[in-house]
Amino acid sequence: MQTNGAGQLGLKLKTAWRGGTTHRVVSPLEYMQRLAALVPRPRLHLIRFHGVLAPNATLRARVMPQEAEASAQGAKPAECEAGFAHHRPVRLSWDKLLERVFEVDMEHCPNRGGELKIIAAI
Repeated sequence: MQTNGAGQLGLKLKTAWRGGTTHRVVSPLEYMQRLAALVPRPRLHLIRFHGVLAPNATLRARVMPQEAEASAQGAKPAECEAGFAHHRPVRLSWDKLLERVFEVDMEHCPNRGGELKIIAAI
């Protein structure tokens, strides 16, 4: 990518187009628009499953290896689901988050060491 005197970007193509074009000249704004179009939306799954692997497929239980291994070992489904990585972690309370970030213990008084209680949350 090179910039010309007019402030436009010259992009070199990997392979020449059918017409013989090897370079493309775009404005910086157009380049950013094309680049932003390639970024997926937040919380969008990039892999989609169809057929037997679809989330609501009736035969999915027969082909998924995690469930097959769990049933072979005789484990309960609730115990197996706890180990999967796609489950949402438990949210920490605000006092644990403050302790983690600012190293401030919000459960005990810093001066006397007694237990603190919440008076107001603003």
